[in-house]
Amino acid sequence: MVNHKENLKCPPVVLVLSGLDPTGSAGLITDVRVLTMLGCHPCGVVTCETVQSSKGVQRIQPASPDIFAEQLNALLDDLSLDAVKIGAIASVETIEILGKVLSRIPGIPVVLDPVFESSSGVKFLDMDGMRAMSGELLGKVFIATPNISELGAPAGFDVDQSDDEMILGCAGGWFDAGVSNLLVTGIRLGDEIENRLICHVPDKDPEVKSFVHPFHNVGEIHGTGCILSSAITGYLAKGEELNDAVKVACEFVSPLIGSARKFGSGAGFWVQAGRIEI
Repeated sequence: MVNHKENLKCPPVVLVLSGLDPTGSAGLITDVRVLTMLGCHPCGVVTCETVQSSKGVQRIQPASPDIFAEQLNALLDDLSLDAVKIGAIASVETIEILGKVLSRIPGIPVVLDPVFESSSGVKFLDMDGMRAMSGELLGKVFIATPNISELGAPAGFDVDQSDDEMILGCAGGWFDAGVSNLLVTGIRLGDEIENRLICHVPDKDPEVKSFVHPFHNVGEIHGTGCILSSAITGYLAKGEELNDAVKVACEFVSPLIGSARKFGSGAGFWVQAGRIEI
């Protein structure tokens, strides 16, 4: 008898390593929502737990190092991965474990959406954590997606979004730490938002490409960086080249932001209005 299940092609498998945001509009829950919309199979391990609502983060609890490492290694012993998405990390121990585990899967695209501080001012990583990220993790990352306010955080800089030289200079710090590509998100250009892809080219100037979409005047929206980085991860897992993955991910995210709604008394949440195909 033929086992028909063996003839079915499995969807791309994406390992999600993110914080648990109980609102569902960011963190691991959003990563899973986005990747499922794109036809991927997400599996995941929680990096940290949070107490938060639409009004902001009140508390962060890093994952237990032992169980975090055991969960990761169990998945890698069993599953063949097509991509990895890393979101919020809240301890040096977690970073050190990730650095070791990612060494087991060279060649798999790793997308890092760095989260250093919540919009309500609660820190996920202090300077020791950012130094650990630079030393242990960034060299294993294919693309990082900091927003304009996160771009200079590892060096202690507030970046002027109108200063192209400063943006490139801060990008150079990420490249020095081992990142191959950087997508600087959320650059405001009047009625538009620019996401700027900066790619490291050895012994040459970086390659820069801009992806622009309309600015949606819908107030503060929770989780936009998670949506974008997860979408990029999903398209990379499906075999898209980097430029194409970033392009279609930006196109995917814009209508979700535009359709955001206020569920609570704080920031709005993104809404999935049916299955969206790009």
